[in-house]
Amino acid sequence: MKIAILTMGTRGDTQPFISLAVYLQSLGHDVVLGARPDFVALAKEYGVPFAPLGHSYASFIKDNTKNFEKGDFFKIALQGLRQYKIMFENMGEDAFRAALGSDAIIYKHSWLAGYSIAEKLGVPCASAMLFPITKTKEFPCFMLGEGKDRGRLGNALYWRLCEQIVTWQFQRPADNKLRRKTLGLKSAPFFGYGKRQEREKMPVFYSYSSYVLPKPSDWPENIHVTGIWKNPLPADWSPPPALTRFLENGEPPVYIGFGSMPSSADKTLTLILKALEISKRRAVLLSGWAGVGSGITLPDTVFCVDGVPHSWLFPKCAAVVHHGGAGTTMAGLLGGAPSIITPSTIDQHSWARQIHKLGTGPAPIPFKNLSAENLSTAIAGTTTDKTMQKRAAEVRAVLEREDGIKAAADLFFEYVGRA
Repeated sequence: MKIAILTMGTRGDTQPFISLAVYLQSLGHDVVLGARPDFVALAKEYGVPFAPLGHSYASFIKDNTKNFEKGDFFKIALQGLRQYKIMFENMGEDAFRAALGSDAIIYKHSWLAGYSIAEKLGVPCASAMLFPITKTKEFPCFMLGEGKDRGRLGNALYWRLCEQIVTWQFQRPADNKLRRKTLGLKSAPFFGYGKRQEREKMPVFYSYSSYVLPKPSDWPENIHVTGIWKNPLPADWSPPPALTRFLENGEPPVYIGFGSMPSSADKTLTLILKALEISKRRAVLLSGWAGVGSGITLPDTVFCVDGVPHSWLFPKCAAVVHHGGAGTTMAGLLGGAPSIITPSTIDQHSWARQIHKLGTGPAPIPFKNLSAENLSTAIAGTTTDKTMQKRAAEVRAVLEREDGIKAAADLFFEYVGRA
């Protein structure tokens, strides 16, 4: 079977789909991954055929640095409207070309162009997402409201706003342009586009653990919480020798990295180095898209990397400090070390609260409030808290037994067989 996998966004939106592609290839299927051009090298590392979609996403992220630092979702969204071409120009058209000849499609759940392309090609499809965007009364919205619980009615209202405004209305002009001009389909309705997938019982896969966030009782039966989609190491990957020596020549370090989240590199680096000095800890620092620490002479107690697989590095760390993106959050749990989360926007606040609720991390520190003093306090407390370390090990043991990719693939092929 030829399967097209279509996604958009940052590395966190891409890595799980690469892992899925690797698994499907191991079953003998032909797979093509369509994603932002930022990730052509990453796909090549894993031997996954790649189709670049639209423009680089890094420029949009970097242009929004101040808004991300402040966690200002509405200004981020406004910037998205101003840079609509970067967000959507040629994305759908490129994805359609990538999917031609496919027997089935799996797409990022929040990007409805994948459904339109499957409709045009007359092939079955399913969608996947790292964090929930299906409305429920049982927990707060993951995209609006910083994850604050507003009660069942308040939660339902925020989810409805998320579904209609953020998920659909924001991208509806681009999707309807794709449907009319490229696919020759009628425009999608103003409301209720997602209802079609629900009526068709199209599977939706959420690639996190129900142990971390249980499936709500008010979700329809086509929604599946599969378990974590674990990321394998690239076949020919080996750690940098200098990093291996650093890890071996001292106590387990703290990992500090904010991935694709932008920030003022100099300001953030100064804060981090001061926090490490106060807490007297070593660290592995991920430069990320902001370039924090990149090309700079650092203290001997800090090792800077452009990118290292979390599945290899995190089990070797005393704690992990990160922004709270879904992929990094699950990787932190699988690594068995406590997480210190500094959320900025969208789902990060919700994951930060779940980690604190699980007992595998301290109370979150919003990135806009981050200082050398509160970060050093969190690092010192987390790396010496035996109860938290024990809890992190217990959660890891539970999650290691999950095989979220296999669960999703089994459900997908069951659906395709009857679609």
